Formats: sequence, structure tokens, C-alpha cells
Amino acid sequence: MSKKYDVVVFGATGFTGQLVCKYLLSHPEQRPWAVAGRSASRLASLKKSLNLPDTVGVIEAETAKYDTLTAMTSQARVLINIVGPYRPFNAVAVVRACLESSTHYVDLSGETGFNSDCISQFHADAQAKGVVIANSVGFDSLPFDLSTFLAAQKARQLSGKDVALAECAYELPKDLSAGTLASAVSMASEKQQMFAVRGDWLSPISKPHSLDFASPVRWFEQRRKWGAQNTFSIHNTRTVTRTWGLLQHHSSPSAYGSTFAYKEGTLLPNRIVAYIVAYVGVVSIWVLMNIAPIRELIARSMKPNSGPSEHSLVNSRLRVDTLATATDGTKAICKMSAKGHPGYLLTARMITEAALTILATSDRALPGVKGGVLTPALLGADTLADRLSQFAHFDIRTEAYEDAKKR
Repeated sequence: MSKKYDVVVFGATGFTGQLVCKYLLSHPEQRPWAVAGRSASRLASLKKSLNLPDTVGVIEAETAKYDTLTAMTSQARVLINIVGPYRPFNAVAVVRACLESSTHYVDLSGETGFNSDCISQFHADAQAKGVVIANSVGFDSLPFDLSTFLAAQKARQLSGKDVALAECAYELPKDLSAGTLASAVSMASEKQQMFAVRGDWLSPISKPHSLDFASPVRWFEQRRKWGAQNTFSIHNTRTVTRTWGLLQHHSSPSAYGSTFAYKEGTLLPNRIVAYIVAYVGVVSIWVLMNIAPIRELIARSMKPNSGPSEHSLVNSRLRVDTLATATDGTKAICKMSAKGHPGYLLTARMITEAALTILATSDRALPGVKGGVLTPALLGADTLADRLSQFAHFDIRTEAYEDAKKR
């Protein structure tokens, strides 16, 4: 059955939702799309303020009214859900409506528990129906998962061997998004989500030590800097490990190999600062998990639909460098960079291109698999990277890497 819209943006009136709308408005492909949310009047105001054409549809829907969700999803080929944090806002109902309507689904979840809910409740049925459910396709955790996949494939191509290690180095944005903070507050109520344990939580194959940090800091050769683990490291590692597990489980030609390990860190000026940042992060997580009044204070202080300054939105930068090392020592690197705030402007572009990638290709790197709860890298990595480069102004390069000491 044909759908009225290729894309529906649910949560369009929020700050990130408006960025997605602006991006779709300017997108060269000009696909049919619609905005959706709880208030038809606010959606009408949004259309007027952004000068959206009459062809952009308006759909009123809310998570507490399931019939409105199915009415929304039945009109879309793919739904972009920006109404988070996802567990508190009953996003499971949105995913269920998508599956019922055979509608693909993408979101910005940084919440391991919610991703786990999607896997346990919907993966098997989505796989059977060929429906893609893709969590975490914004700054959580697309750049890290995609760059790891691309670097790993290059290392395998160069060596003919399995991949032993991927090391991802990046800088965190100076001002984190309100959505990220809201997710952190939500996750803190279930302590396992924020403990550095169960790195294989989302993986179909057990990998017990995937989140074991021998040290909270690490030297990243590809950037010649020290880096520290942080709150992103936990969810990112679980996402990358799900990619590894799905590739292994389906005996994919792109599988990394049974001994694969993933490490990451945010880059800092020196080793001492890295240790300080790492341990401040640990203390911050403990406070969030154990002191409910602090969580409540943070939640109350977050302004709804808030974002960074225009200068930060446009002039911040994303840079991720992931180094993959094969079992014979051969190395390859994926360098990903873009101008714009990673948690807002670039996230809007990433989730949109992830949604459009699902429509553009059925190659998921998993033999015989067209649907299920998939990771960013398994939506069609080459297509996604090409689209980010062509339309979203990302610079993504994957190449052989030679150690500095050998140059």
C-alpha cells in the first residue's frame, strides 16, 4: 500500500524538530513530507513561521492516544521521532504503531534501556516484516558507529584479516543539548544504564568485557592526544557492540571478527586533564544515579525547546577519527568532520539522512535481513556516508593509516 508521505517528522515544533524541518525544506530531493505533533495550532504556526509550502502536511498525534499514532504512521514510509526522552514519553507506543503500519522508524535515543525495550519487543516482528527500527541516529551514536564500520571494512580489505580493535577519538561539544541532559536524567533512574557494565546489553551475542576500561584515559595515536571516557562512551560502546553482534550473528561478510574490541574517548589537552575529566564524569554519574533531588533540579532547570546560540549552532564543529587495527597490525582510519553543532544542527541532518537512507537502499550488510532493530551503521553504511557527504556537507574519508613513528 502506498503512503501519502515519504517522511513524517513527529515532534516538529521542538528546537531540533524545527532544524529537521528546515533541512527537509532545503533538501534537493524534495520528497513529500509532513509535520506532526500534539497541537494542530502549533503545527500551523510552525508552517507559517518557517514558510513551509502547502504540500507539507499537518498531522495531529500524541503518544497517550494510540489511535492518533496509527493514523499518523499509516501515512508515512518512515517516521522521524524527536519526542524524547523516549521512555518517559512512551515512545514504545510510537514504535508499535510504526510496526503495525509497516512504517520505518528512526530516533535520537541515547537511552540504552529504551533501545533494549525496542529490541525485546519489536526486533523479531520487524525483521519478519522488513521494517527498520533505528535508534540513536544522531550524535548519539551515528558518528561513532558509522566511522567504526567504515574503518573496520577498510582494515579488512587491506589485510584480509579480522579487526582486533577500533579506537574512536573526538571532541565533545561545549554545550550539550537539552535532549541529551534529559536522557541522562531519565537513564539515571535505572542505574544499569549508566554503569560502565553490560557493554553487550544490546548485542545478540555475549561480549562480557566490552565495557571494561583498564584505564579511564587513553592515548589516541591518530590525533596524538590523550582522551578520556565520558558519559557518551557507555551508550556508544553498546551501540557499536550491537553492530558487531548482529554482523557476527548473521555471518555477514562484513563481520569484524570474534576478538573485536571498541574503545573511545573525548580528546583533552594532556593526560592530567584527561584523568580529571574522567573522574569528574564518574562522580557526576554517581550523583545523578544516587541523589534524586539533583535529578529533579536538573530536570526543572531545562527549558523546553531550548538550544544553543546561533553562533554556536553554525560555527561549532564535529570531528571524529576512528582507527581500526586488524589482527595482523594493518591499520585504517575513518575521518569524519562537519561544521555545525553536533548535538543540534548536525544531528538534524544525521537523523534525516538516516531516514532517507532506509528508503534509498535495502543493503543492510546482513545477509537476507531487510528489517529489525538496527544500528546506524547497518542502515546501509556506504549509502549513508555518501548521503551525508553529498547533502549534509560532511567530509568522510576512509584510508590506510601508517603509524607516525613509521613515517
